[in-house]
This record gives sequence, C-alpha cells and structure tokens, in this order.
Amino acid sequence: MAAIDPRQWQAISEHLDRALDMGVGERAAWLAMLEQREPTLASELRLLLDEHRAVVLERFLEEGPPTPLGLPPAAGQTIGAYRLIAPIGEGGMGSVWLAERMDGRFDRRVAAKFLSVALVGRGEERFRREGAILARLSHPHIAQLIDAGVSDGHQPYLILEHVDGEHIDAYCDRRTLDVGARITLFVDVLAALAHAHTMLIVHRDIKPSNVLVTADGSVKLLDFGIAKLLEDEGREGTATKLTLDGGGALTPEYAAPEQMTGGPITTATDVYSLGVLLYVLLSGRHPSGAARTPADLVKALVETEPRRLSDVVGAVGGESAANAARRASTPDRLRRLARADLDTILARALKKEPAQRYPSVAALADDLRRYMRHEPIAARPDTMAYRTTKFVRRNRTVVGLAVLALLASIAGIVGTVLQARTARIERDYALRQLSRAETINDLNTFVLSDAAPSGQPFTVDDLLARAERVVGDQPGDAGSHIELLLAIGRQYTVQEEYAKARRLLEDAYARSRSLADLSTRARASCSLAQVLGVVGELPRADALFRNGLATLPDQPQFSLDRIFCLERGSEIARNSGAAQDAIARAEAEQRALAASRFRSPLLEVDMNITLAGAYRSAGRLEDASAAFAQASNRMAALGRTDTARAGTILNNWGVTLWLLGRPLDSARVLAQAIALGRDARGEQAVSPMVLINYSRALADIRRLDEAADYAERGYTRAKEGGNDVARGQSLFVRANIYRTRGDLDAATRMLDEVEPWLRKSLPAGHIAFATLADQRALLAQARGDGAGALALENQAVAVAETSGRNQREGGENLRVYLVHRSEIERPLGRVDAAVADASRALAIVAAVIRPGSFSSIKGYAYLALGRAEEARGRHSDALAAFRAAATQLEHALGADHVETQGARQLAQSE
Repeated sequence: MAAIDPRQWQAISEHLDRALDMGVGERAAWLAMLEQREPTLASELRLLLDEHRAVVLERFLEEGPPTPLGLPPAAGQTIGAYRLIAPIGEGGMGSVWLAERMDGRFDRRVAAKFLSVALVGRGEERFRREGAILARLSHPHIAQLIDAGVSDGHQPYLILEHVDGEHIDAYCDRRTLDVGARITLFVDVLAALAHAHTMLIVHRDIKPSNVLVTADGSVKLLDFGIAKLLEDEGREGTATKLTLDGGGALTPEYAAPEQMTGGPITTATDVYSLGVLLYVLLSGRHPSGAARTPADLVKALVETEPRRLSDVVGAVGGESAANAARRASTPDRLRRLARADLDTILARALKKEPAQRYPSVAALADDLRRYMRHEPIAARPDTMAYRTTKFVRRNRTVVGLAVLALLASIAGIVGTVLQARTARIERDYALRQLSRAETINDLNTFVLSDAAPSGQPFTVDDLLARAERVVGDQPGDAGSHIELLLAIGRQYTVQEEYAKARRLLEDAYARSRSLADLSTRARASCSLAQVLGVVGELPRADALFRNGLATLPDQPQFSLDRIFCLERGSEIARNSGAAQDAIARAEAEQRALAASRFRSPLLEVDMNITLAGAYRSAGRLEDASAAFAQASNRMAALGRTDTARAGTILNNWGVTLWLLGRPLDSARVLAQAIALGRDARGEQAVSPMVLINYSRALADIRRLDEAADYAERGYTRAKEGGNDVARGQSLFVRANIYRTRGDLDAATRMLDEVEPWLRKSLPAGHIAFATLADQRALLAQARGDGAGALALENQAVAVAETSGRNQREGGENLRVYLVHRSEIERPLGRVDAAVADASRALAIVAAVIRPGSFSSIKGYAYLALGRAEEARGRHSDALAAFRAAATQLEHALGADHVETQGARQLAQSE
C-alpha cells in the first residue's frame, strides 16, 4: 500500500478505529454504505483492514491459540449429563446438536449449543450473555434454557429446549395459510417479544430462521445470542464494546437502519425487524425490493421507503400470482385486504426513524388485533367515515340483516317496529352519553377559560372549588347536575382530597336515588363506594359497589357502566385485604371490556392498572410488573408519556420491581417517573414518595450519595406538605443509608424521630413496627451487640408473621427479616437456627419469584445460607449456595456491587 501522509491519516484513523471495533457482518454493511458516500476513503480503509487481518493471522500462527482446545463436538460425545446425537445447525457463533439426557432424570431430547472453537478466548462473553438472557425469560413462545456448562474441550455450551419445527415463512407457505392465519401466528411472536422487552431485553436478530413453528402450530422464538440487556447500556443508549461485537452477527436483510449506521439499539429496533418479517409473511417479498448487492441493501434500508404492501401483492405477474396462491388468495384480493390498514400498520413499523415507529411491540400487536376484529387501528386518523366503514365490516351480518329488514318492511310492519325499538334504545343511549359529555365539557370550558381572569394563576384545588360554585348555582335537570357532581368528585379523588370528594359524592348519591336512569344511579353508587373504601369505611363501600353493579342490566348499552363499577370494586377489595376478590373483579372488568363495542385505549390502560393493583395485593408481583409494563407501553402508544397518570404507573411499577429484588430495574423506571414530573420549578411537581422510592432503589445498588440526596429532598418535601406517611418512609430510608455509610449516630437519630409518630398514629402490631425493630437490630449488630440485635430481630419477625393485609405485607418483609436474623444468629453460635431462617426465606421468595428470575432478595438469602452451612462444616453445600448467590446478585445488583464481589469470592474458595 502506498504511504499515507499525516493529513490523510488524520482523516482515516477515526474511521479505522470505528471499523476495528465492529464485528465482521456489521463492518461489511458499514463499509458498503460508506462506499456510496466516499468511495476513495472506503477503498483505503479496505486495504488497511486487509493488512490488519494479515498481521493478526500471522501472530496467531506464530503464537498458537490463546487456550488449549479439545476436539470439536462429535456424535456420541458426552457433555455433562447429555449425549450428542447429531448436528442440527451451524452458524458463525458455533454449532447446535441434537442431544439426549443420560442420567434418567427426564426422557427428553434437547438442543446443545456450542461456541465455535475459533471463538474460544474472545466470544465467551457474548455466549455467556445468551445464557444469562435466556435464564431471565420464561414464556411459552420462547425456547427454554435447561442447563449450561463448559465441555472438556473448553467450549462453553447451552442446553436448550429442542424445538422440532419449521421456519415460520416455510411453515405458512407449505400449509397455504391465509392472511388471517399468518397474522395470528405473528401475534404469538409479538407476545414473546413483549415478554422479553418487559425483562429489558432486545432480541436484535428477528428473522424467519429464529422463529420456528411446531407441527401443532405453536410458535417458538430462538437465538437470543446477540440480544441486548437495556440496563447494561449507557444512559443515552450508546453501544458498548460487547453489543458492537454482538452486532456483527446480525442479519442485514432483517436489520433496522440504526443497526447499519451504529445508532442506539432500543425496543424500536425489534419493532422494525418485526415489520420486515410481517411484510415477508404477507407478501413473500422483502420490503427493500430486489437489492442485488450489500451496498444496494444498505442504501435501501437507510434511505429508501419500502413500497406499500398492497402495491406489492397486487402487482401483475407470475410471481405475484404464485405468492397469492400460497396465501390461499389472488393478487387482487390480497391487494384489497392490505389496502389501508395493513399498509398503514407496516408503514409505521418500518419507519426509518425509531421514534416514528410503534412505541412498543404491544402497540403493534394491539393494532393487528384491531385489524383482525375489523376495528379502527391506532395508527390511522380517526375519521367518521373510517369508523363507519370499520363498523360495517365488523358487523356485516347485523348490517346485512338491517338492509334485509328494510326491504322486508314493504311486506309488513313487524320488522319495522322491532328495528325501530332497537334503534331507539341505541339512540337513547348515544344521546345520554352525548349529554353527559357535553355537560362536563361545558363546565370544563367555563372553569378553565371563561371564569379564570386572564393571566391569573390557579392551582388545581382553586379550579375545583370554582367548579363546585358553578355547579351549585347552575340550573338544569337533575341528571346533569349529578353528572357534574360525580365529575368534580372524581377529580378531588385524583388529588387525594377525599373529604371534599366524599361531600360531593354523598350529595350525588342521595340525589340519584330518585332518578330512573340506571346508568347514573350505578355510577353514583360506585363512585361513593370508591372514596369510602379509601377512608376506611369498607363494609359500606362494598355494599354500595355491589348495589351499583346489581343496578345495571346485562345489556350492551350498560357495559361501560359495568366496567366503571368493577374497576372501583377491585380497588375496594384491595383495600379490604380480599386479594382474590380484587383479582376476580379486575378480570371481570377485562372480560367486559373485551366484549364491549365501546372500546377505548384509555379504558385499556385503566384495566391494566386495576389488574396490576389486584395482582400486587395478592403478592403476584411478577404478574403485577407485567401489567404495569403493559399499561406504560399503552400510555406511550397514546402519546401520553408526559401525564400524571403515566408518572403514577411508573412509580407503582418501580416499587413492584424493588419488591421483586430488582433495584437496578427499579431505579431505571423511577428515574423516568421523576424526569416526567419535573417542570420549570424543578422537582416541585414530583411526589415526595417518588423521590423516596427512588432513593431506596439507589441505596440498594450502593449509589449512596445520590440516595441520601433524594431521601433528604423527599423528607423536606413531605414535611413541608404535611405528608406524615412519606416523612416516616424517608426517615427509614435515611436511617438505612446512614448505617450503611457507618454513621450509626445519625441513623439512630432518624429512628428516634420516626418512632413517636408511629406509636401515636398506628395501631400496635402494624408492619411499620417490624421495620423499626429490624432497623434497630441492624444498628445493634453494627455496634457489636449481638444479643441485643437478636432480641430486636425476633420482635421484627414476630410482628411480620402476624401483620399485613391478608399476610401479604408481612410476607414481603418477613423474608428480609429472616435473612437479617440468620446473619445475626450465626456469629452467636446458633448455626442450625441460621440455616433454618435462611432456608425459610428462600421458600417465601420461591412462592413470589418465578424460577429463572433474578432477585437480590434471593441472592442475600443464598448468601446467608452459604455462610451458615460453612459455619456448621458443610463446605460443599456452602459452595453451592455461594454460587447461587453470586449469580442472583450479579444480575440483580450488578457485577461491581460489593455484595456480588463478596459472593463471587466465596463461591471460588475451596
């Protein structure tokens, strides 16, 4: 190669560094794109890279491989408890073999995945990452991780569920599945990806060969080898060295534009790849067209908008006819099916800019389900003509019968009378809903615009008080007056002004008793029930809810009222500690919404929130987390991520993640809630409880300075606002932070401040007294007073065993107190008791946290168990517990956390 002068080198070196950091596949695509813009620079880079490759190869031949290598996998070879049968696949990362278990524990064939011998010494990190990712995923449409290890030949391997199936495109074509059947299968793929995204995992390599369909039609998503854990990336979404290496294994035909250009990888990356897969399934063609070279493909991905699906499937020619036949259709019929909604769905999924795509896989799935039900999709403008067309398609039979009835009316009057009666019912219902909306809109307009002097600031309470005065003076019919009272009462409830809400809702309820309108009667009853449930009058609240629900006939026009009451009934059951009733009512609300003609995205969000709260009350934390995640995704799909409701969802989701022992995930979600609440005044609009919850998660991951700052801000805000509950919580969090820092006197002052308020405000036996005793026990332990620490921790355990609504709160705290007591008992020589407490904590955790999920709570319990087993001389049992602890803590707290490092050292001791 000719010499390069310094100025040329300055221009080239930055590009060379970037190219050397890329994997082979990504580098080729990137160079092809660069060649389109700067062919001379690309040519010089290729020469330099060829020289680099030669130098690396020469050094490898001189020095030999970095680790001793055994033989590659072979039929009959034993790998752990498995015997290899035959190879079933091979790729750049390694090979996959069919295998069977030999020890008789179960009779099942599996897939053994090996890292390529050529990658040993430099590819293990990504291979280990695949194992860690699969261990986090538990879903019927994701191939399950069974085991993992390293072979005698120093090759890492994963033992996976063996999926005997076909690539999804081949499966659909061989069975001549129509468009509806293909979309149904595809929605199962979306369900699997939605689960992965709730676990903060992006797949990054969605393609037909990674989606298999078994003979019974079950979809299985494979190969998370280049998946990305979102929390492991930088805050701005920039790629790490590991993800750049992983990116080299991607499939360019199904890659998103940002994968080709080195942009941030997010869940929107998977949305794009899913759009490509759906396009191929429905048309038999790639959206980029017939790209002949890698450069053509990259150019099409980055710059060229794909043709509309309807244009592609409806094209004249032999290939279009053959593709249509494989979809049990004709080109013309496929064009009609694709026109409008499918065109719109795919166009949004395949946007070049990630922010313009569907905000989540769940949002894409929702639109596809709406398309299948002939309902309006979210991606399309909501015009009257569009909704009317959808209604006709969704109700073809009804509309057709109506037309026949109209024609038949010439022959008789009976059909006309029946039709008129039905129309009158629907008309009356629509007019009632319109009247309700107009009444409330008029009030809002007056309060927010007409009644407010220009430029004069108002608080929410000011506006609600103004609304009360307007309603009190406003003439009109009784029904409209009650609707206004209910609307204002609801807003007071949102503001947690329960005394003001109750006054208005009691008035609305009393007035509604004289009305014949069943809808208003039911809403008044259920609205008052909700507030009474919050303030503690639970028997009357439940009776009012049941009365309101029983008022409503089982007819479609009352479905929204039934949903309204069931949502409030679930909340009342939660407040009563009747967790199973809360779930039953939330699930009944879900069924009512699914059966209703009057669908609303906001109602779906409310349903998710209600269901999440019900699961939370029952201790089903993983189900609650998934429901909160879905609610958050739906808010994003509606473009409402900057609303108070979105902030509440994020806060509740973050707390649930913290209770699951996932403080890294919790801190990420709660940081979003705080950022959402900031305004020109800073964090004044953020609830102090959100600040305190965030500080608790930060303390768990040892970001102690930040944690102390947020806890103190939360304390100040709570004290200024008279929020004693938040103030008490902040004192507990601050005591824990100060103790961890070693400032035992400051921690004691925090507990001394909170104790008088607890004893004044809470009944004896409240779970807060267990937390107080636990914190004082840890302080005593830190001062070397083991006997005093044990006495206090015994108090904490005793209170937790008998307190809590339906034992849920007690159980959530009990598992932590048992671990603390185990660590106190061991140095006192109570080794058997220490083992028993740690084992009991693990049993409680197992009832809440699913197998394969990672939790710091589980990690600390294993750590306590290992130390206790070591103390009684059971070294092998201790090592097993330490290894389990290290795995749990690394994923829940991070590899650099002090507890993770300590557990790892203990696990390596012999």
